[in-house]
Amino acid sequence: MNILPFAPIVTLLVGALVVYAFGRFYPKPRFSALISLLFLSIVLVELFKLYPGAGLATFSLWGVQTYLEANGLAIFIGIVAAALGILVSIFDVSHVAQLPGLGRYHALILIMIAGVIGIAFAGDLFNLFVFFEVMAIPSYVLVAFEREKREPVEAGIKYAIMSIFGSLMALGGISLIFMYTGSLDLNTLAQQTASMNPTIAIVATCLIVAGFGTKVAIVPLHMWLPDAYQAAPSGITALLSGITSGVGAIAMLKALVILSPTGVSSGVVLIIFSIVSMFLGNFMALVQRDLKRMLAYSSIAHMGYVLMAIGLGLHYLPTAGEYAFRGGFFHIMNHAVMKGGAFLCAGAILQSIGTNDLTEMRGIGRRNILVGVAFAFFAFALAGVPPLNGFISKFFICKAGIDAGGWGIVAMILLIVNSAISLGYYLPALNTILFSRDISEKAKEAKRTPVWICIPILIMVVFTVLLGVYPELGLKVVNPAVGYLMNFAGGL
Repeated sequence: MNILPFAPIVTLLVGALVVYAFGRFYPKPRFSALISLLFLSIVLVELFKLYPGAGLATFSLWGVQTYLEANGLAIFIGIVAAALGILVSIFDVSHVAQLPGLGRYHALILIMIAGVIGIAFAGDLFNLFVFFEVMAIPSYVLVAFEREKREPVEAGIKYAIMSIFGSLMALGGISLIFMYTGSLDLNTLAQQTASMNPTIAIVATCLIVAGFGTKVAIVPLHMWLPDAYQAAPSGITALLSGITSGVGAIAMLKALVILSPTGVSSGVVLIIFSIVSMFLGNFMALVQRDLKRMLAYSSIAHMGYVLMAIGLGLHYLPTAGEYAFRGGFFHIMNHAVMKGGAFLCAGAILQSIGTNDLTEMRGIGRRNILVGVAFAFFAFALAGVPPLNGFISKFFICKAGIDAGGWGIVAMILLIVNSAISLGYYLPALNTILFSRDISEKAKEAKRTPVWICIPILIMVVFTVLLGVYPELGLKVVNPAVGYLMNFAGGL
């Protein structure tokens, strides 16, 4: 049996035990973050050893054979998750140093990332659901980690209730598929779902979209997200926005692909949800006065872009599938970099002046020029301004819309319109942070930003530019994922 696909998950779970133990018996704040950084670095090496993906690990569970598959899509998600986790661990060396229970904090992060990688590696719907919960449960606790404050606890409870509801919906859809096919194997289910009753297939599709869509925060299942992103520690917000929402879309995609032979137009459903999510996310971001809350609503819009790409790929597979999936996957990577970086900037500002209220951070970018300039790069990238990375992934999605023709072109136009709308809140925020001549009292008294916080922000700026001017660097990881999915979906 090939055990390599197990290695990243086992390493993270062992790392969680080690960092928790050290946190209990040797409670040095920086030490916990550095142990987490070490194990995530080992995982990244293990994932590159599996690149571009060919490993298969089978095992029996309660007499049922199941497996993990290290295909191109799995390696792509694993690399993005581990890399973002490394940067957040560096950031957290200083940012959460004063929080109690840091061993528990970093252990939960490692378990959450293990769940993310497990979702990507899952070769059947059972593992997909189990690892989805392994990812979700630590995230509830991490949102409410500062339990002495009311807002994080309230946000964590709301997030947990919504996510549990979503999990039950997804489980219902998976159960229907198993009931009518007798299988959970992703590689064989497509042939068996072709004979499913169309009504049952529609119900299963709706349950899966609603279930995994709760984690993606598609409208109207987004209510938990603004409060959770605002209340959670900034490193956790970067992880939630940067990778867990994206992997929720991947989980949805893996489940919906095997239903495509039933004739249900899940791609059309996703395109509709994506358009609603883009407009609501961007319009709500326009009226926010809290930086993290503004970025939270922006995340809803960006997941709308990802869903549009997946929807175009599923519905127009022969004509637009390759560019659609390339754009969607590349945008997941780019969003992890640019939105993760934006949330780390928000965390740096919060630590510096004690608030994320935009009216109180006038001129903070002048006092901390690195954070201010970095936020400018992230804001322009998120809005899709060339030649930054956000422009490239949106370009691929637009190319897919042109190739699809008809309603695909309409979807492309709406994406461009939403990118223009996003400038309506990024530019004022940037003007307040970096260009305001009227420096607020809090900004005048701002604390110095520690070097551990500056390092990951600077690295993310470099990749924001590099993935824009040299997209081939990111596409080396993205293209195997696209190739795997096109081969898989095309053979159904």
